[in-house]
Amino acid sequence: MARRTNTSCLGLAVKGYLLLTMWSFVGSALALPYTVVDLMASQEPPLHLSGFGQHAFVYSAPVVAAAGVAVSMGRTRRGPWRVFLARTAVVLALSQAAVVWAEARFDSPDWNSRVLAPGGAAGFTAFLCYGAVRWWANGVLNGGRRRPAAGEIWHALVPFRESARELPHYCVVMRAGLRHVEVLQITSQNKDDRDDHIRISNVGWDFTSDKDHWVEIGLPPRRVPYQKFTKTRPQGPCPEPVWRQLRERRPAPVAPDSPTLWTRITQRLG
Repeated sequence: MARRTNTSCLGLAVKGYLLLTMWSFVGSALALPYTVVDLMASQEPPLHLSGFGQHAFVYSAPVVAAAGVAVSMGRTRRGPWRVFLARTAVVLALSQAAVVWAEARFDSPDWNSRVLAPGGAAGFTAFLCYGAVRWWANGVLNGGRRRPAAGEIWHALVPFRESARELPHYCVVMRAGLRHVEVLQITSQNKDDRDDHIRISNVGWDFTSDKDHWVEIGLPPRRVPYQKFTKTRPQGPCPEPVWRQLRERRPAPVAPDSPTLWTRITQRLG
């Protein structure tokens, strides 16, 4: 068994220290409104924020920190601005809830102790949010497969139109769920004379074939369970012009496999 050298241990220690420092800084920024107001209130005589500049600086710090965490979670090709704003809002809301919780639990006469608890709670909460999103985006599934994401091209066993038959095809991932994804099938058969297909460039995902390809848009996206993907990594990203067209068309979601509870109730009443 290879022994870990002192150099590698030192490198891990330095990396851990830098990560701890970074998340401590993030937590301090997220908890800044509480810590600043608390510090000013503990002065003799008590001080208060005054003017637009002071309020803007103190209360914008958590928003900027949450936005930075959201950016570090990685890009997304599905509604990037909406996803970014949603991630920022989640990090901000959960971290502020952690600050309130820590403020109530760790009430100390020492100001330094009162600062460490909310900042640490906020930083740890932001780190959990970051880790959860990264796990979801790049999580490893059974067999070592990475979780497919919207806007990527994968190879999978795709259901053949309305039948239960499955055929291996390249496909564009439109939506990702807990147990399956919704895809649009890619074919190498010439479909230029049909309006239910659009041509897709090979750039970025097909580096070996000289064939042209088309994406089928005439049918709703088809559900493919994660275990039906034949490779562990995507072929590549869907070319941006084609992905923009697919997003603008907004294909309807696939109908559920079984009737919902409300559907069953209305059927019985009917």
